[in-house]
Amino acid sequence: MTDTFAALAEHHIRLRDAKPGNHKTLCPNCSSSRRKKNDPCLSVTVKTDGSAVWNCHHCNFTGGAGGQDYRPVRERRTYRKPQREPAPQRPDTLHAWFEKRGISRETVAGFGIYKSRQWFPQSEKEEDCIAFPYEWDGELRNVKYRTATKMFRQEKEPEPVFFNADTIGAGEDLIICEGEIDVMSMAEAGFHHIVSLPNGAPSGPETSEKRYEPFGTHWELILKVRRVLIASDMDGPGEALAQEIARRVGKDRSYRVKMPSGCKDANECLVQHGAEVLRACVQNADPWPIEGLHDIEDFAIDVHDLYNGNGPKPLSTGFAEMDKAFRYIPGQFIAVTGIPNHGKSRWVDQVAVQTARLRNEKWGFFSPETGEANHIADLCEIWCGQPFFEGPTPRMSEAEMITAMAWLNERIFLLGAVDHTPSIDWLLERARAAVLRYGVTNIVIDPYNEIEASRPDKLTETEFISQLISKCKLFAKLHGCTIWMIIHPTKLKAQGEGKEPIPGLYDLAGSAHWRNKADAGIVVYRDYEEEVTFVISKKIRRQPMCGRPGSVSLQFIGADRRFEAVPDSFKTLGSDER
Repeated sequence: MTDTFAALAEHHIRLRDAKPGNHKTLCPNCSSSRRKKNDPCLSVTVKTDGSAVWNCHHCNFTGGAGGQDYRPVRERRTYRKPQREPAPQRPDTLHAWFEKRGISRETVAGFGIYKSRQWFPQSEKEEDCIAFPYEWDGELRNVKYRTATKMFRQEKEPEPVFFNADTIGAGEDLIICEGEIDVMSMAEAGFHHIVSLPNGAPSGPETSEKRYEPFGTHWELILKVRRVLIASDMDGPGEALAQEIARRVGKDRSYRVKMPSGCKDANECLVQHGAEVLRACVQNADPWPIEGLHDIEDFAIDVHDLYNGNGPKPLSTGFAEMDKAFRYIPGQFIAVTGIPNHGKSRWVDQVAVQTARLRNEKWGFFSPETGEANHIADLCEIWCGQPFFEGPTPRMSEAEMITAMAWLNERIFLLGAVDHTPSIDWLLERARAAVLRYGVTNIVIDPYNEIEASRPDKLTETEFISQLISKCKLFAKLHGCTIWMIIHPTKLKAQGEGKEPIPGLYDLAGSAHWRNKADAGIVVYRDYEEEVTFVISKKIRRQPMCGRPGSVSLQFIGADRRFEAVPDSFKTLGSDER
């Protein structure tokens, strides 16, 4: 396995041995800068052919090297199933602790709770604690431990499942709480379909996907539930958790459970007001504000967030010069156009790679014109900064290709149908699964004319496009997911000396609705004589926060296979373009 050591060493990864299987080690990308410098946060899987893939659970550093199998594989994690406690102890002191919280002996036994003694890294010693078993499909998948002083730990390398996961039922309402005791409190109030996440709510900005991995485990069942009643804590972290849950499951199915004044969570409500009031809180859960009639109070939190600078923030495409002309906000619908072969798809691909690097954004692509293998090759070029094929400049090596694909494999997901032309409804259903399962935040449809366009006889093309855009915008709003629609322009007449004209947003095939209903309209135009590409923001709905209509010059660097913005090239288009 010397070759494996050498291949990993090229990426500054060190293992004690290179036996096939799973290994843990320090991450060369982040460990030196972390507070816990000795935390082995990098998971490395060595295959029998000597190849290896890795993923850091802290900074998402991902890659692969060695061997002859160059297929990128999402990390095949091996989960450790804990041993069942053969004689669970439930002393009177345990029951007394729960009874103070309004939870009966029957409920404690029903959830399999018991007393344990475990080592806790926080205190660096063994502590008496409460054990919460995580069962799913008849098997014990994890055990979470809690001390009286609120220290927590879990079993090592557990499968990411919800607490009480077997109660998720197709066609049933599902209550999602922040912690196990809240789940038990809901059970005391007579509810049956209740779960919680093992890692609770975020205390600050998320740095990984780990907290939400149970959604990936149970995504097929969650797609089938009727409504999702979000009962996270009534505080800042609980609200952040509620927002992300609603984004993933869809705000159209989400309801917010609100506790009485002075109660942070379900257990406090149960203790202070009783089961009947807790039942009423769930039964009177507010639908997520989406449509219909609302009062000002429904949006008070959103308005306060905007006032305090905590609302949705415009995001950079990764081209600093372009921030003056265009930035986007999650949930927007963006129309992108350009003459064929002028670089509009390539520009969107580069935005995807750059934003995945900047913010670990995840993208879903429907791009049948390019073809999956060719599209992946293009993305590899952008990631590596080297050509995929032989040419005047050196191409990427096979090792660089596999590293690129392993990185892309965690952030880029391909949508499409093999045996039929998909409708917009079909695509959005697959996009919903991508959001729930992988946390995707951007969907690209490239191009519009590859969507199945059959429509009722009485529906004009203009009406059809209007409805299609409305469906996309509703999906974007429900999931906080940006939709990028690439549309070919109609045939344009050449102007002086045969130069192709710059298309406008009213030149797009099918309808003026592309311009009227989009939140932003982008034109990519390449001047072959001047060897420059212009990215022009023709429409910006939220000015100046998301930029101002204008153009930015880019140069395509053939050796790097990437666009590079020309410094100080931004020019405004003028108020008549707004």
